[in-house]
Amino acid sequence: MSGYALGSWPRDQDIFNQGTSVPASVQQGFGAGLKVGLFPAALTRIVGLEMDSNMHGAALSFPNIANGRNNGTGRSDLFIINTTFNLILRYPGERIRPYIGAGIGWSHGTLLNPNIAGRDDKDFDQARALGHQSLGGAQVLLSPKIFLFGEYRYFSSNYHWEGLAIDFRTHYGLVGVGLRF
Repeated sequence: MSGYALGSWPRDQDIFNQGTSVPASVQQGFGAGLKVGLFPAALTRIVGLEMDSNMHGAALSFPNIANGRNNGTGRSDLFIINTTFNLILRYPGERIRPYIGAGIGWSHGTLLNPNIAGRDDKDFDQARALGHQSLGGAQVLLSPKIFLFGEYRYFSSNYHWEGLAIDFRTHYGLVGVGLRF
C-alpha cells in the first residue's frame, strides 16, 4: 500500500469545440494518489497486480471559435480523477526494485467554472472515459516493511463533454512512500 504526490505535464492537443478543431493549451498540475498492490509468492513476487487511484488539477485554454466566429479565449479549470488496474513486472532486488507496467481503467475529466462562449455552461461538466497508461519506476527499501519510490507514467484518455472534446495525453512524475505487508 502506497501514497504519493504527483506532477502532471500534459501535451498540448487540438480541442474540438462546437464543430471546430482548434489548438488548446493544457497547464501543468499537481495532485496525489493511493495504490495497493498484490505480488503473490507463487509468482516469486516478480509479477503483480496493482489498483491505483489519483486526482489532480489542470486548466484548459483555447481560441474560442464557434459557429465561424471568434469569441476570444475559452477557459476552464480541469479536475482529473483516474482509477486504473496495472500489471507490474519488477526485479526482486534486495534493496532497489526497478519495475515496469501497463494499466487500464476509468478516468473522469471535470470542467470547473468553464468560460466558453456558445455553450450552455454550468459550474461544472463531467466526462467519463476509458484511460490507459504505461509506467516505470523503482522502489528503495528502507526496511523490510517501508519503501520509497519514484515513478514515471504516460497516461491517455479521450474526454467528450457537451460540444467539447479533447484527447488528453499527459506525463506524470510520482514520488511516494509505501508499506509492505
